Amino acid sequence: MSERERAEAAERTVDVLKKKVVALYNGDTSAIHEKLQAARARDAENRKKREILEVRTAELAKYSAVLEAEVARRTDAIKAILDHVTFGFLRIDRNAVVEPESTRSCAKLFATGEVEGRSLPDLLQLAPRDKDHLLLAIDQVFEDLLPEDVSLGQLEQRFPTKDGRVLRAEGSVIRGKSGAVDSMLVTISDITALETATRESHAHRTLVGILKQKPSFEAFVSEARFGLDSARDAPDDEALRRRVVHTIKGNAASYGLVDAADACHAVEEEPTLSVASLARIEDALRTFLESNESVLEIDYDAMADRAFEVTPAQISDLRAIVSGLRDAPASLRSWTTRVLSRPASRYLGPIRTFTERLAERLGKEVTLTVTGDETLVDPATMRSVLLGVPHLVRNALDHGIEPPQLRMGKGKGALALSIAETGDAYEIRFSDDGRGIDVDRVRAKAHERGISAPEGNEALGLVFVDGISTAEVTTTISGRGIGLGAVKGAVEGARGTVNVSTVAGRGTTIVITVPKVDPGA
Repeated sequence: MSERERAEAAERTVDVLKKKVVALYNGDTSAIHEKLQAARARDAENRKKREILEVRTAELAKYSAVLEAEVARRTDAIKAILDHVTFGFLRIDRNAVVEPESTRSCAKLFATGEVEGRSLPDLLQLAPRDKDHLLLAIDQVFEDLLPEDVSLGQLEQRFPTKDGRVLRAEGSVIRGKSGAVDSMLVTISDITALETATRESHAHRTLVGILKQKPSFEAFVSEARFGLDSARDAPDDEALRRRVVHTIKGNAASYGLVDAADACHAVEEEPTLSVASLARIEDALRTFLESNESVLEIDYDAMADRAFEVTPAQISDLRAIVSGLRDAPASLRSWTTRVLSRPASRYLGPIRTFTERLAERLGKEVTLTVTGDETLVDPATMRSVLLGVPHLVRNALDHGIEPPQLRMGKGKGALALSIAETGDAYEIRFSDDGRGIDVDRVRAKAHERGISAPEGNEALGLVFVDGISTAEVTTTISGRGIGLGAVKGAVEGARGTVNVSTVAGRGTTIVITVPKVDPGA
C-alpha cells in the first residue's frame, strides 16, 4: 500500500472514532456501553458484598470470642463438678486398663496416686480368682455377642477393700462410629455408709421375721446344733460334714443370718472340713444369738430340743409307755400321734421370703405357691427333711428357672410346693416350670467323677449324688452338688424315697415320700 493509501485509511479510522465518541456522548446504547454499565454495576455489587462480609466477619469474630468464653466457663464448671463429686468416672479398654481423663475422685476412692494406665482389677485389689472372673466378664462385654444388658449384668458390682470400705462399680458401654464397643465407662462409688445402714435395716427386719416364726427358728437352731455335733463326731465322713454345713448355710440365709451363711460358705471353700471349721460356724450362730439375746431370749449353749411344748424326756416316756403296751388302743396311738405332731410350716421357716430374696439376687421373676404347710407332721421323722426344702428352692432358681429374657414366652417362673399326708406316709412335692434337667450333662459330670451313669432318664437320680453339679461356677448360692445330696441324706435317714422327673423346656418335679412312724412301734 502506498503512502497516500495509508494516509486515507488513517483518516477514515479517525472519522469512525470521532463518530463513536460523539455517539457515546449523545447517549448511544451500544454493546460496549452496555458492557461498561454492567461492569460498573458488578463493581458496585462487589463493593457492597465486601462491606457486608466485613461486617459479618466482625460479628462472627465477636460471637466466636463470646462462645469460646462460654465454652471455657462451662468446661471449667463441669471440671470443677467432676473434680469434687464423690463418685468416680473412668473409662477402660478391653484389657481393663484405665484410659486417660478420669475424675480426680477416682484416686481418692482407690486410695492411690495413679489411676490412669493401671488395671481396674489391680486398683480394686482383687484376689487372683476374683480378678480372673472380672476380666472374663469385661471381655464378654467387648465381644458384644450377648445383649448389652445381659453382658453388663454379669459384671460383679460390689468390691470390699482392704481398709474396710466397700466400693461399687457399675459399667456402661461406649460405642464408636461403627457401632462396635469402643470402651466402657465405669462409675465408682463408696457405698460403705449405705451398706452399714442397709445392714442395720436388715438386722431389724431379720429380728422381726424371726420373732414372727420363733418356734420355726428355734427348730432350726436346735437342728443346726445337732448337725454340727454329728459332724464333729464323724471325722471320717467328709460327705456328711459338707451336707450339714450346706444345709445350715441355706437355712441361715433363709432367716437372714448373713454372717452365719458367709461363715458356712467360707468353710465350704476349704479342701477338708476340720473341727475348727465347724467351730467357726457355731461361733457365728452363737454370736448372733448373744447379740440379740435380749430380743430373742435364745441361748445357744443352753439350747435343747425345743420342737415340742413338753420336754424331750416326757416325750421319750410317752413313747416308751405306748410301746410297752402290747395291745395299745387305736385311740391312744392316735392321741399320741397328735401330741407329737407339729405343723410342717414350723420347719419350713420363711420359705416365701427366702424365695423372693434369692430370686431377686439372681435377677429372676418367680412366684412360689405353697399348699399343705399346716399339715401336722411328726418332728422326729420330718424335721430334717423339711429343713432341706430350701435346697430344692435354691437348685430350681439357680439351675431350673431361666432368666426373663430366655423364658421364651413362658412368663414369670412358677415354683410349687405341697405337703400332704396319706394313711401311712407324708408326701412333699416340689416342681418348677424351668428348662428341665439336662440328663446328658448330668451323665457327663458323673463320668468326670468316675461314677457309672445309667442310660436315659434313670440318670436323673445322679443329681442327688454329692459333688455332681451342672453349674460352671461355684457361688455362694449353689454349684457344689451338695444341696440335693443333703436332701437325699435326710430323706434316707427317715427311711423315705425321692423320685425326680423332668421335661425339657417345661420343668422338673421332685416327689419325696416318707413313711409315718407308729408311736407305739
